[in-house]
Amino acid sequence: MTTADTVVTPVVADTGAWAAAIDVIRKPAPPYEGRFLHRDFQPGNVLFDLRSPGPAGARITGVVDWAGTSWGPVDLDVAHCATNLALLHGPAWGRRFAQAYEEAGGVLAAAASERLYWQVRDALACSEEVRSVAQPWREAGRADLTTRVVEERLDAYVSALMDGPAAATS
Repeated sequence: MTTADTVVTPVVADTGAWAAAIDVIRKPAPPYEGRFLHRDFQPGNVLFDLRSPGPAGARITGVVDWAGTSWGPVDLDVAHCATNLALLHGPAWGRRFAQAYEEAGGVLAAAASERLYWQVRDALACSEEVRSVAQPWREAGRADLTTRVVEERLDAYVSALMDGPAAATS
């Protein structure tokens, strides 16, 4: 599990944002109502049926790879998917996912600072394994996702999280 002492700050990082993010996870985890978690909830583990072209025609038909299940806060699974989307497509995608999750009826922590804790914890966990995160995506055809690109996107995502309104209250 990622701790403030195990975070690997990328060379390209906004050191101020990363220091603030590390301070977020120095605090104890916020209280949460435990739920059954996938723990690797991300686009590569979701199956879709595309009835018609475009996102509006997509329908989720399943979720695979349940090997890492656990019990914990829903925010952690949502944060993990958001981090993956940020690394795959850019920080805006990660920032939008939690909002889309709630719009679809999902329930996250009530306090923005609690949601931020889980978002930051998951993003910083990726810092320890950027190479191992980028490699499978390249093998799946995303040649653009070099280790450097993934590091830059992770930095931009962490910076965006720390620039948001929740960061000001944490």
